[in-house]
Amino acid sequence: MSIYRNSQQSLVDYINATNSSPLKVSDLTFGTPAPIAGTWREGLVDRNTVIRIKATEASIYKDSQVICYDRLNLADLKKLYDFRIKCYQPTSIHDLIKPLFLRFGLVITPADVYDDPIVQVEGQDNHFTIRAKPDALGWYGEVELVSNSGSAILGDHLTTLALPGVNYPVTGDGAQGSALMYFYGYDWTIYKDLLDALNDADVLSLATNADFLAAVKAMDTGSGKALWTIDKTKVTYDLGDAQVVYTGLNDPGLPTNPSYKYVVGIMMRADVTTPPGVFYLHYNDPVDPDAV
Repeated sequence: MSIYRNSQQSLVDYINATNSSPLKVSDLTFGTPAPIAGTWREGLVDRNTVIRIKATEASIYKDSQVICYDRLNLADLKKLYDFRIKCYQPTSIHDLIKPLFLRFGLVITPADVYDDPIVQVEGQDNHFTIRAKPDALGWYGEVELVSNSGSAILGDHLTTLALPGVNYPVTGDGAQGSALMYFYGYDWTIYKDLLDALNDADVLSLATNADFLAAVKAMDTGSGKALWTIDKTKVTYDLGDAQVVYTGLNDPGLPTNPSYKYVVGIMMRADVTTPPGVFYLHYNDPVDPDAV
C-alpha cells in the first residue's frame, strides 16, 4: 500500500503491477477487508489482509476475486516521521486529515479513521490518537499524533479576493494625503533653533510665524512647495490657526521617525483638507565639527 495515494487507488495499482492487468477503480467494488491472522490463511500467505473485489456492472469484467495484501499499520508512521503537525483549532480527528496531507503528503480519508472528538489546549502540544476503522481498506491500528496550535490555511479563511486597498492613517479615504506622512522623512535639523522656539499649544499666525512659513516652503519638495500659506480662509496647504500639540524629545508612543532625537507636532486646522491631521517635524542636534 502507498501512503501517497488513497487506499482504493493504491490497492488497484498493486493488483495491476502484480498481474499486468489494466483495472481501474471504477471497474471494482470492494468488500470488507479482514485480518488474515487467526484464519486458515495464516501461515499460507505472507500478507496481513484479505478482501473480495467484485466487478461492477458497467465494467468489461464479471464475477469476483479474493485478494490478499498488506494494510499499513498506523503505528508505523511514528517510525517514519517526527509525527507532528500544526493545526488550526481542530475539534475532531477528521480536522487533522488536511494538515496531515499538507505536512507529509499522507492520504488518509474520512472512511479510513474514526472521527473522534478532540479538545485542543491553546499554547500547548496536544497528543491525539488516530484510530483506523476495522473496515479501512488501507490501514489498521492506531497512532499518536502531536499537534500544536498553528497556521490556519489562508485560502480557507480569506474568501473575499477584491479588497478596497489601504488608507492613509487619517479620517476618510486618504485621497487628499496625510499630514502624518507628508513630512515624515524630512530632516529639519538646520531649523532646530526655529523649532525649539515653538511651544506647546502655540497657535500659528502670519504675524508671529512668518519665519516658520518660510522654512516650510524651503523644506518642502512635494506638491505643496509653493502653496503653503498662513491664511485662515484657505483649506489646502494652510497653517493658519494650526496648533502645536507636541514639542520635545522623540517618544516611542508617537507615530514618529525613531531616527531623530527631537519632534515638533503640529495639528492642522479641522477644516483643512490637504493635508489633514497632524504632521511631525523631526530633527537632531547639529553636528559639532570640534566634538570628539
